[in-house]
Amino acid sequence: MRSEASKQKDGTMVSETIADKETGLALWQSEHPRLRYAWLFLLVVIMLSSMFVTTKSYAAARFGTRCQSDYQNSWQESLPYQWKRCAGFNNELDDTDTKVFYFNLQGPARSRFSTCDSCGTGVDDVHLFYVGTHGGTSGTDAALAMWTKSVLAASNTDKWRFGDGGTQCAFFAQYACKTLKLDGKQVNRWLNTFRGGLIMALGSHDTLCDGLTTDETGEDFADGLQKRKKVKWAWFDGNSDWYCDQDVAVFATGSSLTGAKSAEADCNYRRDNVKWQNFGSYAKWRDSQIGWMCWAYIDD
Repeated sequence: MRSEASKQKDGTMVSETIADKETGLALWQSEHPRLRYAWLFLLVVIMLSSMFVTTKSYAAARFGTRCQSDYQNSWQESLPYQWKRCAGFNNELDDTDTKVFYFNLQGPARSRFSTCDSCGTGVDDVHLFYVGTHGGTSGTDAALAMWTKSVLAASNTDKWRFGDGGTQCAFFAQYACKTLKLDGKQVNRWLNTFRGGLIMALGSHDTLCDGLTTDETGEDFADGLQKRKKVKWAWFDGNSDWYCDQDVAVFATGSSLTGAKSAEADCNYRRDNVKWQNFGSYAKWRDSQIGWMCWAYIDD
């Protein structure tokens, strides 16, 4: 069952544009064979040059990954398929974009979500941050388990604020259970994180599986991004599974500082339309500019 909802917490809607170029092909239609072949050769060179330029432009986006499969003194259950899932994500997206880092969640990892989120290997050092670990919530926090026993990276406790430091993260993707739990407290857990300008948080409102049939979900998510799917559907489709229930969800924010002057409409538009290829054209709503938080989810 697919469902969408919005909640008031009390950006500019951007339409995609494609610049078309007209090329005068009539020139190579000369009756002189050598001239005809010369123009044909020139046309091939132009086409190859265009492909090269497109690839360079597309590869500008940056991503980073932090994952954990085992935990100190087994304080959390091991996730034996986590490494393959994260490696698959990296190897696929690295074909077209720039992998900045891939680390585990040991040592100072907790600080990379908070006080050191733009120190070179943190959330705000990339446009897309992908993390795989155990997740959960309290009344005030969304939390991610670190390797160290009893250590959690927590949204409000650690003062998460993504999108206004370093590279300015746009997408915070979590292959972790329950961090986007929909229990009426989700706005309080996540609003401060979005105040930095984060465009979308991706995760689960309940459970995600670690198993043989879900070890390629990271790769599938990356593949969807590359194929120009809307980010919401790259996440939903990439993490779907024929065997295991996958309770995926996404959060976004909106502002009334748009032509329509409707924060709710803006939020819904951003949630449903942003792509990996065009996120840079979307406004980074920060602090008091945010007037709405919305979400979409699939409940298996």
